Amino acid sequence: MRIVIAGPPKAGNVWLKCILGNAYDLRRLNPKSVPERPQYPYFVEWAKAGGFKDGTIFHQHYDYSPELADAFDEAGATTVTIIRDPYDTFVSSYFTVQSHINDDLRKGRRTDVLLGKPLNHPDVLTYLRDGGFRSNMVRAKEWVDSGRTAVVRYEDLHRDPIGTLEHLATRIGPVGREQIARAVEACSADNMRKMRGGKSKHVRVAKVGDSKERLNAEHLAIFREQHAELIQSLGYEVR
Repeated sequence: MRIVIAGPPKAGNVWLKCILGNAYDLRRLNPKSVPERPQYPYFVEWAKAGGFKDGTIFHQHYDYSPELADAFDEAGATTVTIIRDPYDTFVSSYFTVQSHINDDLRKGRRTDVLLGKPLNHPDVLTYLRDGGFRSNMVRAKEWVDSGRTAVVRYEDLHRDPIGTLEHLATRIGPVGREQIARAVEACSADNMRKMRGGKSKHVRVAKVGDSKERLNAEHLAIFREQHAELIQSLGYEVR
């Protein structure tokens, strides 16, 4: 079995990879073991070189393309995409950027405009208004609309992790309820914060609705004016 989790960042990819890896007893590939970049040619080269071994799972923030989906199929992989409320995803993305404020290796990105600034700073609002975050929503929508991936919602995984994973298993492969329960427990937020490597950095509050406490009226107005259609198309309420 091979699983690739493809889609937007800050949607729960690392959490889902941990759960599925434990449930199906798959080796979770670390960033040094996956394709150099989340692009079709790099995946094909890596897979042909034997990088995508049986019994492994990895995630990368791939844009959807039919060619890439075909390549995943040819590699014998099941593709999974996790999506999340765009409001919460935006807040999570903002705080991830702040965590890299002293990381010179990550400088030179479009998100640099957010560094060291409060969430309600005019530059952050302009970034949101001018579409700096829109690509994340578009990436999610294109994977969902493709029909080439098994889709799971972050909110469902929180609300009913075992039931949600049992449904997901109908697309991936049979797995026992007890095994799913053990995987969910092993990958709880508290346990992931204790894990070595970069996993702990991916877990901040690990909850649904954080944006309701963080975003103000200006943020919400921009979402309504600029991104309402995308939000609705992903199945979320416009606030």
